[in-house]
Amino acid sequence: MQKTFTRDRSFAAKGLAILLLLAYHLFESEDLVTSMGVIYSPFSLNGFLTLTGFGNICVSVFVFLTAYGISTGLFARNEGFCLNGAYRQAAKRFLILMINFLTVYLSVNLLWWYKFDYQSLYGVNKQGFLYALTDAAGLSMFFDTPTLNLTWWYMEVAYILIFLVPFLAWLVKKLGYRTLLLAFFVPYILVFQQDTERYLFVAVFGVCAAYGRWPDRLLNLKLHPAVQWAIGIAGFVLCVLIRQNYVVYESYVYLIDAPIALFIVYLGAVLIGSVPVIGKVFVFLGKQSMNIYLVHTFFYMALWRNYIYYFKYAGVTFALLLTVCVIYSVVLELIKRVTGLKKLLARLHG
Repeated sequence: MQKTFTRDRSFAAKGLAILLLLAYHLFESEDLVTSMGVIYSPFSLNGFLTLTGFGNICVSVFVFLTAYGISTGLFARNEGFCLNGAYRQAAKRFLILMINFLTVYLSVNLLWWYKFDYQSLYGVNKQGFLYALTDAAGLSMFFDTPTLNLTWWYMEVAYILIFLVPFLAWLVKKLGYRTLLLAFFVPYILVFQQDTERYLFVAVFGVCAAYGRWPDRLLNLKLHPAVQWAIGIAGFVLCVLIRQNYVVYESYVYLIDAPIALFIVYLGAVLIGSVPVIGKVFVFLGKQSMNIYLVHTFFYMALWRNYIYYFKYAGVTFALLLTVCVIYSVVLELIKRVTGLKKLLARLHG
């Protein structure tokens, strides 16, 4: 019986990606590690920073999974591919994402309003109100306006993907894998916003993966589990060494991130996701990943910086940040359920 790349497997991959993200942000530079007195043994400093720096791949994994998920739904439609229908669904997806972001924005401001200097950040009168409204909608990066949290830049990418992927899926339906070649050359011909250019190839790669059902094929590899795990571990080490090479990272990261993102999805969804208890933990983390992404910076940079790094040991620091983010996310989702917002979003999704 053929296995399929289920929604839970996708969440398991997102769970791995969000862990990589936390490791990257907590220990992203030598200055940060040194200033906070982080104890990173048994690694050398260079080895530790190489490993944590690889966590930057998390964004490409999220882009890949978003492109793959949207495209899979479009390719699976019985009535055939229809751009009008695809964009009606995209509009709903955009509204759902904006509402989810707004709940995070409101929760942060209701809890820690006294921590923020709104007048200095947004300004006063109508300008301040408009800047705050733009930030609350996750649109600050579109309009280059002030934001409470610089890591919210990803909302711009997420919104663009919602409307770009249907067109990419239509293109792949017409051109097949030749679209990858087009995605390679287009940034040299046309001028794109920096983040769009950075992740365009990854997005097209994700659409092609849906078109060719690559994750399903990886899931059904006729290999002994021990061999798959050996490939997974060795492949992860190889991915870290290749991607974190200075020349590769500076010149070719927008290309190399695409196959590496697919490999991380394989590692998280197929290997880790298949472990009985641990797999469920990763699925759970994947379901909380968006909330964790949006709030984690507040905890380790602004609100509880000294507490998060208090015990010095990298593993403990990582566990503390993960714990507070998960608690925050779970409580927020519970409030959304109690207030009926979950049901409203489900209706919007259709």
